[in-house]
Amino acid sequence: MKTSPFLFIFLACSLLGILSGCFQGKSVRQYTLSSAPSIQALPQQDAPMTILIGPVKLASYLDQRRIVKRYGATRIDTIAGREWAGDLAEMISNQLVADVTSLLKPSPVYPYPVRIDGIEGRRAAIDILRFEGSENKTATIEARWFLFDLQDKSIIKVQSSLFHVPLADDSYETLTTALSQGLALLSQEIAETAISSKEVNRAENPRTKE
Repeated sequence: MKTSPFLFIFLACSLLGILSGCFQGKSVRQYTLSSAPSIQALPQQDAPMTILIGPVKLASYLDQRRIVKRYGATRIDTIAGREWAGDLAEMISNQLVADVTSLLKPSPVYPYPVRIDGIEGRRAAIDILRFEGSENKTATIEARWFLFDLQDKSIIKVQSSLFHVPLADDSYETLTTALSQGLALLSQEIAETAISSKEVNRAENPRTKE
């Protein structure tokens, strides 16, 4: 029995379609961080104070492109195709700079490392310990950070911060927005601590007042 050439072409095209479907990669969705709309500038200072943010260091399990979700005390999950759009430490650093800038206008805020000598200011070095979603519809941000004096390099304060932001749903869009909100809360703690440390310094050293 002679095989129809049309049948052969149809079968060949079908096989190619199946193979292309098998080898086609899963769709990748990438996410960024954003400034929380609720950020409002803190009361203006009598004189601007330079702020450096960084370095920002990640816990090793966070140092990857995939977005992390935690289940219980010891289990974390990541899903292929749900990724950060860039280096997470760099994204967090840039977002903190943007948020602290909004909070401390008109004080200049720069990402570390920027060499600034002999001027009054503060540097916040941040270790991100947790930056993840969880099974109970919560975004968790935990950080340990150090506030340094720019002039004498001394440590002014060591602080641990923990924030839980509730999630309205299980989507990654909602999770990344909530993580951004957690960074805004961290930025506010850093900004307020920087301001209060400046006030304490001036009270202890009256000659530094304008």
